[in-house]
Amino acid sequence: MKNRFYLLLVLLAVVSMIVSACASAAPATQAAPAPVEESVPTQAPPVEQAAPTDAQPVQNFAPACQGATSSCAAPDIKDTVASDRVCVKKVPYQYIFVDDGVAFEVMEPDKLICVDNGGRSSDGKRAIECHGTEAWSSQVKFTNTACSGAALTADATKCQEGLGYDAAANCCAPLTSTDSPSVTITVNMGECPN
Repeated sequence: MKNRFYLLLVLLAVVSMIVSACASAAPATQAAPAPVEESVPTQAPPVEQAAPTDAQPVQNFAPACQGATSSCAAPDIKDTVASDRVCVKKVPYQYIFVDDGVAFEVMEPDKLICVDNGGRSSDGKRAIECHGTEAWSSQVKFTNTACSGAALTADATKCQEGLGYDAAANCCAPLTSTDSPSVTITVNMGECPN
């Protein structure tokens, strides 16, 4: 009989704990929101009249050419490193990657030959392939032809002051001098192993 009494007492304690746990998890009822009083204005707010102005005709210009702000900088090309060369049949090759619109001129064509092989790097730059005399350094001049200004005409009806109109692209770009910005680098060919 004592065992039954303790068993019932334990069972009663467990049931009361479950009931109290479930009762606290029940959602609380929310009180209804208090009514909001609406105020009705007795007078309309004063309306300010804009002072009449003399209407100036709006000048419509052609849009700015894409990339015009950064296109007239000298190409960002650095000297090559001799150890970066690739050798094919004991002839060293260097690859120089340039943006579209960049022209190149080899300063010593008897020692170095550079061609645009039509290849592209993973970031879309053109591959200029140079090969020449082993262990020789030569100069190559790279010029940004995109901003020569030759294709631009100063037309105040189509572009703002300081900008030239590009009829082919129907846009405005900064007018620059006839000299395009350029940079001359040293191409270090390096030696090919035996």
